[in-house]
This record gives sequence, structure tokens and C-alpha cells, in this order.
Amino acid sequence: MGKIHKKRIFMKEKSIIQQNLKKIIGVVVVSVFAIITIYTVFRGSGISLNELTASLKEASWEGILLASVSMLGFIYFEGEALRVLVRHMGYPAKRSHGFVYSAADVYFSAITPSASGGQPASAYFMLKDGIAGTAVMAALLLNLIMYTLAILTIGLVDILIFPEVFLNFSIGCRVLIVAGGLALAGLGIIFYLLLRRQALIESVGAFFVRILRMIHCGRLADKLEKKLEVSIEKYSSLVNVIFDGKRMLWKVYILNLLQRLSQIIVTLFSFAALHGDLRKLPQLLATQIYVVMGSNCVPIPGGMGVTDYLMLKGYQQLMSREAAFQLEMFSRGLSFYVCIFVSLTAVLIGYVTIKRKKKLENENDRIL
Repeated sequence: MGKIHKKRIFMKEKSIIQQNLKKIIGVVVVSVFAIITIYTVFRGSGISLNELTASLKEASWEGILLASVSMLGFIYFEGEALRVLVRHMGYPAKRSHGFVYSAADVYFSAITPSASGGQPASAYFMLKDGIAGTAVMAALLLNLIMYTLAILTIGLVDILIFPEVFLNFSIGCRVLIVAGGLALAGLGIIFYLLLRRQALIESVGAFFVRILRMIHCGRLADKLEKKLEVSIEKYSSLVNVIFDGKRMLWKVYILNLLQRLSQIIVTLFSFAALHGDLRKLPQLLATQIYVVMGSNCVPIPGGMGVTDYLMLKGYQQLMSREAAFQLEMFSRGLSFYVCIFVSLTAVLIGYVTIKRKKKLENENDRIL
């Protein structure tokens, strides 16, 4: 028994080390991408760090404040959308908790390849709040669908009102923007099928059950099969509850629209803060929407590289090369890098709060 216990402890410690190693690798990869991107921007701009600092010192504090609030809106509105969804399924959550769900998504999406860590991180905090796993899965999938629909809606409106802005981009940029739109549409369809066609999830589960039987883990396979049957049934009923709430669905869709727009208008407020020509704001808005569309064509956190490339190419159609580089550095730094830092802070506070709550519960159990 002692050897088995030691082996379990060893395996658990090994798993924790592997998980931490993956996070460290993710942070390193993102940091390298960020350094390369920032270095490339500075090298191509001909702007010194002193010049950029001086430009930021002259920026209006009102514009900086509004840009910062818009950046926070990107986290807040997603949290509200998730909160509305789980509340509709019978799991009330506080606004502060919703903010942490969203912050976890933003932060871990930024440090993991293909933004693969965002939803699992959100799910962790939702599960810790006592929300059932099936409800968490349904809420996250539906929110992904609404998130995708929100971007596609904004992009469609943009191409209808400002087709000339799209045509002003180079052929390479236009290819990236179209590819981003197609990638979003494809993901939206996949997410919808996973939500509405429970048979797909069941078939994936059945595949793992067969593998377990093949490697002679019959007892574990039986346990997984029974759990899968119960979970699919609960999941199906929750999905029906969700789609019966038409008003709730519209609310979640609008919140996702507000989330996307709040990130997009960070650039507009940044432009105003840097004393740009306000008459160009409509064209700048259209440009930034195309940038967001194109950033989805690559599975890189924050679309690093592609986003910066599209921003610079698009901005230079509206302003001088130097002004374009300054706006790109300022707005991108705020909407992505500062947003990551704020999200990390919220995640750490949420995690410490959970651990403290669990510790108090254990102490109360001992007293009782």
C-alpha cells in the first residue's frame, strides 16, 4: 500500500509539473512573439522610444481614460454574457464572478497555442462556483457561437457601408481578412453542431470508451459509458432550456456585440488621445473592424503578427507613417497587453479567493 500511495503522489506531482511547464512554455512563446512584433514595429517605424514616450505624454488624459474603460469593457461584457447564460440555467452568479470567468478566458487564450486554454480556464472557475459541468459546457459553447456571430455581423455591416476601405487594403491584406471571415464562419458552424447535435459529443465519448475496452480497461469504460449517458441527457435538456429563452439569447448576442465593439473602439479613443483628425474616425472604425476579422485567420494568441501587420497597413491609408506606428503601438498595447495584465490580476484574485473559501470550509468542517 505504501508503494502505491507513493506512486500516486509521484504521478500527481508529475502532472502538476507538466501543467506548470506547459503554462511556462505558453508564456515564453507569447513573450517571444510580443518581443519580435514590437521590435519589428519599432525597426520599421523609424520612431525612437523617446519620441513615442514624448507623444504619449502629450496625449489627452480624457482619451486615454475612455480607451482604458473600453479595454475593460472587453472583459466585462463577456463576463456578463456568461453570467446571463448560467443564470438562465438556474445558477445565479455575481458580476465579479462573471468578470473572473471572462478574465480567465482572455488571459489563458493569450498564453496558449490556438487560444486553446481560454474556455477550460473559464470552466474551472465556473465549476468552482458550483455550476454543473453540463451547464458550463452549454454556456461556453453558446457564448462562442454568439461571439462568432457578433464579429461576423460587425464585419458584414462594415463591408456594406465601407467597401472602399476594404478595397484600399493590399491584395495580401484582403486575403487575410477574407480568410479570417471564413475561419469564423466555419468555427461558428462547428460550435452550433456541437451544441445542437448531441450525437456528435456522444460519438466522441463512445470512441474513447472503445479505446478503453481495447486496452482492457473494461471497468473504467463501463463507468465512463454510464456517466456519458447521464451527462448527455442533462446536457440535452439544458440546451433545450437555452434555446427556449429567446429574450435571453438576444441579450447574450447584444452583450457579445458590445464586447467586440468595446475592443474595437479602444483604437478610436487612442486616436483621439493622440490628437488625430476626428473626421477620420468613421474610416478608422471600418479599418479596425477589418483588422479584427483578419486576425482570426491564424491560430496565434491575439493574432500577433497578422493583427499588427493589418493595423499598420490600414492606418497608413488614413495618416502619416509615423502617426500610424504610434497609434498601433498605443492602441495595441492597451487593448491586448494591458488587457492581459488586468485579466491575470483578476484571475489571481479569483484563485486566491477560491482557495481561501475552501480553507474556511475545511476549518468549519473540523469544528463541526
